[in-house]
Amino acid sequence: MGLTSKQKLMMAVLIFGTFVTVLNQTVVTPALPSVMIEMGVDASTAQWLTTGFTLVNAIMIPITAFLTDRFSTRGLFLASMAMFTCGSLLAGWGPNFPVLLLGRLVQAAGAGILMPMVMTVLMLTFPVEKRGTAMGLFSIVIAFAPAIGPTVAGIIIDQANWHIMFFIISALSALVIVFAAIALEKTAPANKTAVTLDKPSVVLSSVGFGALLYGFSTIGATGVNVPDVATTLVGLVALVFFFRRQLHMEHPMLEVRVLKNRKFLVGTIIGMLVQAALLAASILVPIYVQSLLGQSATVSGLILLPGAILMGIMGPIAGRLFDRRGPRVIGIIGTGLLTVTTFALAFLTTETSIVFLTVLYTVRMFSLSLVNMPITTWGMNALDNKVMNHGTSVNNTLRQVAGSLGTAVIVSVTTMVTNANAESLGPVQANMLGIDVAFAVSGVLCLIGFVMVVALVKDRPSDAMEADPHNVRKNVLEAIMKRDVYTVPETATVSDAVQLFVDKGISAAPIVNAVGEAVGFISDGDVMRSLSRRDRTFMDPIVMIMRTEADDHDFNEKLEALMGMNVRQIGVPGSIGVDIHADLADVCRVLGENRLKKVPVMDEGRIVGMINRSDITQYSMKTYLENRA
Repeated sequence: MGLTSKQKLMMAVLIFGTFVTVLNQTVVTPALPSVMIEMGVDASTAQWLTTGFTLVNAIMIPITAFLTDRFSTRGLFLASMAMFTCGSLLAGWGPNFPVLLLGRLVQAAGAGILMPMVMTVLMLTFPVEKRGTAMGLFSIVIAFAPAIGPTVAGIIIDQANWHIMFFIISALSALVIVFAAIALEKTAPANKTAVTLDKPSVVLSSVGFGALLYGFSTIGATGVNVPDVATTLVGLVALVFFFRRQLHMEHPMLEVRVLKNRKFLVGTIIGMLVQAALLAASILVPIYVQSLLGQSATVSGLILLPGAILMGIMGPIAGRLFDRRGPRVIGIIGTGLLTVTTFALAFLTTETSIVFLTVLYTVRMFSLSLVNMPITTWGMNALDNKVMNHGTSVNNTLRQVAGSLGTAVIVSVTTMVTNANAESLGPVQANMLGIDVAFAVSGVLCLIGFVMVVALVKDRPSDAMEADPHNVRKNVLEAIMKRDVYTVPETATVSDAVQLFVDKGISAAPIVNAVGEAVGFISDGDVMRSLSRRDRTFMDPIVMIMRTEADDHDFNEKLEALMGMNVRQIGVPGSIGVDIHADLADVCRVLGENRLKKVPVMDEGRIVGMINRSDITQYSMKTYLENRA
C-alpha cells in the first residue's frame, strides 16, 4: 500500500474498530427469540433492541458534526469506543430487559459517533494518493461484518448464550481502545472555539423521534389507549417544532432546507422506504425461523448469510452500473424485484422449506443492492456541492429514523394480528398470520417505492440542471478550460508517450481506454523514476534521456526496455480530474491538494478539456477588474 509502519498500524486499528461496531449491529437479530423467552417479552418489545439502537444512531449523526469540530479526532475516537465498550458490558450483564436495552442505547451513542469519526480520521490522516486504498479496505469491512454477524451470533447463542456474545464484543472493543491509544496521533480540533451546539434542537429531536417511536410501538403491543396516543402526539409536536427551528436557524443542527430539492427529496423518501423494509425483515426472519420453524439460531444466521455476502459484492458493481446506465433502469429492476420478493414472504407457512426461504431472502438482498446506493447517489447528485455535507447528514438521519419507525410499525402489526387471532387460530398459526401480514405491509412500502421510481426517477442528463438550474458553473468551466486535450491510449508504449510530450511541449497526459474514459495518468516524473539511478539525479527526464553516455550500456539497456513497455506499467492507476459541473472553488481545491498545475475536466467519465491554474487566475483577475469597474 506504500504506507509507513505507523500508518499501517493506524489503518488496522480503524478497520478493526469499524468491524466491531458494524458486527455489533447485526448480531442481535438472531438473539431476539432467546431474549424474548428468557425475559418474557413479546416481539414488539424485543424489537426495541434494534429500533432503539438505530434511533440513537440517527440522533447522534448531526451531533457528531459538532463534536468533530469541538474535540480532537483521537480523543473523540477513544471516547466513543469507551462508551461503546461500557454499553456492551452493560448489555452482556443484562439481568432484565430494561438493563439490556440501556446497554444497547449506550452502545448506539458510541457507535453513532464512531462511524462518521472513522471516515474523518481516514480522510484527514491519509494523503490524497493513499485515500483510495484506505477507503477500499474500509468498504470491504463494511460489507464483511454484516455477512458473518448473524451466523457467528447464531453459533455463539446455540453453544453458550446471548450474554457471552456481548462480552465477546466488549473484549474486542477493549482491544481497539488499547491499540488506538498507541496508534492514533494527537491532532488539534478542527474549529474548537467557533462551534456551538444548539441544545433545544437536541432536546426536540430526541423527544420527538423517541416519543413517536415509543408511541407507535406500545400502541401495536397493547392497543389504542390515551397515554400512548398522547405520547405519539407529543412526539409529532416536538418534531414539528424541531423542523421549524432548523428552518429559522442560521447554522441549524440538521439542514432540512435541502429537502426543498425535489430529486433529493424523492431519493431520500425511496431510501427511507427501503431502509424500513430492510430492517423489518432482518428482525422477522429470525423470529419466524426459530419460533415457528423450530430451527436453531445458527440456522437462522446461515439463512441470512448468502444474502448479506451478495449484497456486499454487489455494492461496487451497482455503483459502476449507475455510472454507466443511470439510476432509472437498475432502480426499476431493484424496487420491482424487492416488491415481488417481499410480497412472496407474506405467504410463508410453518411448512416452508429452509432452502426456499434462503433463496428468496438472497434474491431480496440482491434487489436491495440495486436500490440503496444508486437511488441515494442520484438524489445526492441533484444537490449543489456547497450543501452536499448537509444532504449527507439529512439523508443518513432520516434513513435511520425510517428504519426505526418502519421496524416499530411492522413488528407492531405482527403483535396486533397475533393477539387478535390467538384464540381462534391458536398461538402458532396466529403468530404465522401476524408475520405474513407484517411482510404484506412491508410489501406495500416497497410497492410505493417502485411506483416512485417509475414515475419520478430519470436518468443522469438532467441531474446537473436541477443542482445548477441556470447552468452557471458549467458555462464558466467550459468557457475557460482548454479543449485541445492530449491523451495517451492505454495500448501505447512509453516511447509513444515521450514522443507526445516532446511534440506537444507537455509534461503529462491522461491514459484513456477505447471509449475515451480515463484509466490512468503518465507524466515525465514517472519516466524519471523508472530511469533514475542512485548515483545520478536528473531534474528533467528529457535531458536525462538525451544525455545517455555511449559507454553506459546498463543505462542504454534500461532505457530501451523502458521505451518498449506499456504506459500503464509505469503510469499511475486512475486519474485525478474534476467534473464539468464542479465550481471553481472545487477545482482550486483539487489543484492545491494534489500540487498540480492542471487537471482534466471530466463529463461522465470522459475527458472533455483541461483546466490550468493560469486559466483560473486570469479569469479571476478579469472578473474582479470588471466588477470593480
